[in-house]
Amino acid sequence: MIEPWNGGKDRMAVVKAFVIFSPLFVLAEAATGVASFLTGQLSMPIPLGIGTAVDLAILLVGLAVAIVLVLRKRSTSTPS
Repeated sequence: MIEPWNGGKDRMAVVKAFVIFSPLFVLAEAATGVASFLTGQLSMPIPLGIGTAVDLAILLVGLAVAIVLVLRKRSTSTPS
């Protein structure tokens, strides 16, 4: 079992991990929305525009963080 927050194994540990790490990515998405609204440079209607690239980068960084945390935890945990 993956221990999501400070060795916790209950659902509250999962909630704590979500509450701590998700706002970073929410703020990044909000910033791209504000920048798009103010400048129009990050608008999404163009399928391969800069807005798509920025959103894809945020998604990939979020996935990479999640994968690294899982792999790091698996490598340091001892089998039970």
